[in-house]
Amino acid sequence: MRNRKLKNFLINPKFQLEYLFWISLWGLILVGINSYVFYHYISENYEVFIELNDITPEAKALLYAELDQILVKLFGFSVLFLIMVTLSGIILSHRVAGPLYHFKKVFSAIKNGQREQRVRLRPNDKFQDVAEEFNQMMDSLQK
Repeated sequence: MRNRKLKNFLINPKFQLEYLFWISLWGLILVGINSYVFYHYISENYEVFIELNDITPEAKALLYAELDQILVKLFGFSVLFLIMVTLSGIILSHRVAGPLYHFKKVFSAIKNGQREQRVRLRPNDKFQDVAEEFNQMMDSLQK
């Protein structure tokens, strides 16, 4: 069994890191917009609620402390979301880059005269249909 390290997942680093960058960037933008909108409306509603009610300074402080706790939780969940998006991006890009790398190796082998070479992908890899069509084409050419 191969040792699972990040370098094993980065088969084509240029493609995969660019893919990961764009997915993470959009995730970060969405988290930022969501956080801003949430904070803006919640803090505005807190201020209105506090001004309309005759409450003690201790109660006001408690409400603002609660708002701070909500914001800390929102930040924590946002970070967790971004980590999950990044890990998903690594896994998905690996499922694309791996087959492309294998196709390239098979193409080189065929170019070098090894006409019996076929594309064999892992069950969860993308491009299964392309590999099957390619293998059928090579079988018909060999006949």
